[in-house]
Amino acid sequence: MKLIDILSNLLASEPTKNRLWSGGNPPGGLNGFYHVVRDHFNRFTIYNPIALACGIIFSASLFFPWWYAKIYESYYTINAYAFILQHDLPPEGMSFVIETPAVAVVFLILMLAGYFLLVFWGSTMEGKKGKLFLIWSGLFMLLYTAGFYGALFFATHRINQPVTGYSFIIYSVQVDVFMFFTRAYFVAIGSAAVCMLSTILHGHLNVRLYSSKSADNDKL
Repeated sequence: MKLIDILSNLLASEPTKNRLWSGGNPPGGLNGFYHVVRDHFNRFTIYNPIALACGIIFSASLFFPWWYAKIYESYYTINAYAFILQHDLPPEGMSFVIETPAVAVVFLILMLAGYFLLVFWGSTMEGKKGKLFLIWSGLFMLLYTAGFYGALFFATHRINQPVTGYSFIIYSVQVDVFMFFTRAYFVAIGSAAVCMLSTILHGHLNVRLYSSKSADNDKL
């Protein structure tokens, strides 16, 4: 239960702590976690709609390839999504790509989902703690886009190819290759950066989504 208590403390804003833990004996275990989440949604307010929009946009970019390669006059293509590589290369072209293991795909999807949850909770959390959630969320998303570039650099450098631009491979005949980052990649970078910068306006563009009756104090 100690892990649950740590999570409850992490997710609870200062106003929530003041309301629920005013007696000096904070609720513990699953009961405490339930009351923290309940209090959060009973007083559900979007304190940073810009950051929340950035989180949604970043998540939407994951459904589009971040990097694209056209091979042999577009006869073959390689699509690099944020969490998986897709291509239609023939068997003889398999040595030029690094397949994404299924375990890695699941891990990356969970990681990316975690980023959105951080943005969601931070944008609906009052005060300095909400800002910190969003700063770390934006930083993690930026680091992920940088890691994506690093993975591409490693994969292309392995076969002596650039990350972007024109190149060719000699394989019986000359095979032309055009590689470039897509708009979705730059949208992901931009949304992550704006998510961090939007903390300047945190708490100034509030959108309250609860009624006064639903915001009665929890009785523990």
